[in-house]
Amino acid sequence: MAEREHVVAAYDEPGALVAYVASFVAESLANGIPVVTISRPAHRCAVDDVLAGLGTDPVDANRNGTLVALDADQTMSMFMVEGRPDPARFAAVVASLVPTDGGPVSAFGEMVSLLWERGEVAAALELESLWNTAIVAHPIRLLCAYPGELLSASSLSDVARVCDLHDHVSLVGSHPGAGEVPRCSDAALSSIHLPVPAAVSSVRHFVRDALTAWDLHALVGDVTLVTSELATNAVTHGGSPFRTSLVRADGVVRVAVEDRSRAWPERHHARPGDQDGRGMAIVATLSQRSGCESTPGGKIAWAELNI
Repeated sequence: MAEREHVVAAYDEPGALVAYVASFVAESLANGIPVVTISRPAHRCAVDDVLAGLGTDPVDANRNGTLVALDADQTMSMFMVEGRPDPARFAAVVASLVPTDGGPVSAFGEMVSLLWERGEVAAALELESLWNTAIVAHPIRLLCAYPGELLSASSLSDVARVCDLHDHVSLVGSHPGAGEVPRCSDAALSSIHLPVPAAVSSVRHFVRDALTAWDLHALVGDVTLVTSELATNAVTHGGSPFRTSLVRADGVVRVAVEDRSRAWPERHHARPGDQDGRGMAIVATLSQRSGCESTPGGKIAWAELNI
């Protein structure tokens, strides 16, 4: 278990997050590491219930000081000044929570998520950066969490900044970040995904829901496969968050995957037995047109399939 680490998780529903956090807390306590949680009241109570089911008594842990549970809004009020986190006040709050003997501590926080939900994205990113400063000064293992739909509706540059500010990125739940696609939705849909292999499953879910909403059931298989290959390329070679877009117009469905890498996808001729290398060949075979375009921040790989 790393003593200094900043991890972010995107989750699809509260129950998945609660189970993940409870496991994080139980593991830390089992290793003799104290824990601080700074969360929403509903999540705090739910985590306590799961901990009890795992054989960890949260009441006893609170009583002996190994588990400190704080309210996210109340804690933020101690260091937010005119809508932005004050570095000195934040450092003082952290200093009051870490062990006085300099030992390690595990922490789970939802303050950044609350700020983001309120549209205070700049403040959330500043707070993430302040946490990194705190981790340099103290041996803190920090877990942050955002609803997947929240990040999916954000700008690609902001989500990229979130990823850059963390050591590891993970997905929690069956398909976090896919977003909800309403019935009879618009002819253009998009969703942002994190740069981890599990995101490809989220992409498939997003595509299936979109095509179902458009009553294009016959295209589900091919469009899902094409989009999966473009998304896999973004995860494998792009190394950044990516935006998946679907546009229905002029008798075609246009699939596009935008990432922040300038490395263009290449079509390879895979040999028998190769485990990869067929992705762009599959895209070219299943689509009527495909290509790649440069953007100021990276590139967009796209493909068009006839309706």
